[in-house]
Amino acid sequence: MRNTILLAAAAALASSAAAAPVQVRVTGTTNADSVLMKDILQHVALFGAAFNCPAPSAVQTSVIAPSRIATSAEYRAPSDHAFYEEWKADFCGKQQDFFITHWPDPNGGSFLKVSYPYPAGAPHGQ
Repeated sequence: MRNTILLAAAAALASSAAAAPVQVRVTGTTNADSVLMKDILQHVALFGAAFNCPAPSAVQTSVIAPSRIATSAEYRAPSDHAFYEEWKADFCGKQQDFFITHWPDPNGGSFLKVSYPYPAGAPHGQ
């Protein structure tokens, strides 16, 4: 199911540099539900230390059709039910692109993978 997020603070992220939660504005289209979005945002926020920025202030999401992912691609998920997305995160004024993959766990919940840097040759969202 595809969710559209409009100018909403999707999650409060606790960063190691700040004691107070940080609101992140998420816009765009994603296949993740609100719980999975929060999990993905927490993983993306972990990269903040590498960018000398505690957390992203905004994220633009876009869906990538699975048909655009080559079957031999190393970034392809081990599931035929996977979703692929591009998340563009603003870390202190600088955009960083992340390749997000998530797929259902047969036992409940989801598996997710956050790839940075964006894989060479991977398609971008629309």
